[in-house]
Amino acid sequence: MRRVVAVVAIGTLVLTLGGCVVEAGVETGRGVAVSGPPPKPIEEQRPPSPGPSAVWVAGYWHWTGMQYTWIPGHWENARAGERWHAPVYTLRDGTYFYEPGGWQR
Repeated sequence: MRRVVAVVAIGTLVLTLGGCVVEAGVETGRGVAVSGPPPKPIEEQRPPSPGPSAVWVAGYWHWTGMQYTWIPGHWENARAGERWHAPVYTLRDGTYFYEPGGWQR
């Protein structure tokens, strides 16, 4: 019984401490400072469009606050008067910045 309690306590501690890790991500008005450039894009096959109002959003690397995560390409319904813009990754004064993509008017 003590062993089970110890394992649960250690597991809880690891999960709690793991959730407290913060990577430098300084917002500057034009993106978030990140640890480096994203990996190369993953080549994907575009499936057929599900309908005339669908807009293809190509796959991209998204900064999670700790690392880049691949968001696969997908179809989204077009938003009236808006267009999708992909994320932007830039190098300014020796620091990499990530600006998320999204819908714009």
